[in-house]
Amino acid sequence: MILNKKVFSELDSTIKYVFVNDDNFTLEFSYINKNDGKDIICAPSQTMCNMACKFCHCTDHIGKIKSENLKRPDLIDGIQYIIDDLKLTDDKMLLISFMGIGEPILNWSNILCVMMHFYNKRDKNNIRFAIATAISHFAWVDFFNFTNVVEKMKIPVKLHLSLHYTDDITRKEWMPSSLGIYSSIAAVNFYRHITGNKVEIHYALIDGLNDSEQDAIYLSQLLEDKDMDVKFLFFNEKESLDYHRSNKDKLDVFKKYFGQWDINFEYYIPPGLDIGASCGQFLMDNYIN
Repeated sequence: MILNKKVFSELDSTIKYVFVNDDNFTLEFSYINKNDGKDIICAPSQTMCNMACKFCHCTDHIGKIKSENLKRPDLIDGIQYIIDDLKLTDDKMLLISFMGIGEPILNWSNILCVMMHFYNKRDKNNIRFAIATAISHFAWVDFFNFTNVVEKMKIPVKLHLSLHYTDDITRKEWMPSSLGIYSSIAAVNFYRHITGNKVEIHYALIDGLNDSEQDAIYLSQLLEDKDMDVKFLFFNEKESLDYHRSNKDKLDVFKKYFGQWDINFEYYIPPGLDIGASCGQFLMDNYIN
């Protein structure tokens, strides 16, 4: 695997590393530093994502880019290249996050092997991992296999569930390949109890779609007594979709109901927006010959 180029964000300290592997696939990794005491490497899990979530930038390019699970050597080489290039040392927390292109659970065995590689190689007190998943409805068994291995190997893997909606009709329209809402919440709650690792709910606020008072009530009821935080995401708009991000003031509606159940939340603007480093984004010009 060779480095094609490094792209630097003009908005923050994010760096996009664009590689080409031996099979001529373009792979994008990102380095993120939010000045919160840790280094973050965001890694892909597949060469493309075919989950077809309506809001995702990848969805517009399904069929144009072949989707394959990434192999362990490519993932290890990409992460290690960034560690060496930026001289990331063991005395600072390193978070390796599988939130780049692809659905991690569809490549769970390779991803867990990569996690174990770095977990055994670096100071165990200063390394942790994360994945973001929508839990595919045609591969839900893989989620429980993943949970089983994480528990057996005692790997510190924070789970981020891409939820985004409070009713199954809307979620099915926008996330057609994902497991239903109640099944998804039950699955990640099982993961939390079995592994002891944290679970966080991702919810991108979209104006007029999922930001009503009724949504706030439903979401708070879904998460009551679940000990799961919520990360409200800055909706990353795209030209092919005539929907827009909600006003940040809508958070006050959710706060009103979250307070009843002590549900913690934050509003998150993904880093590297200008270089395709946020979830579901990539640098399309790298894929055009």
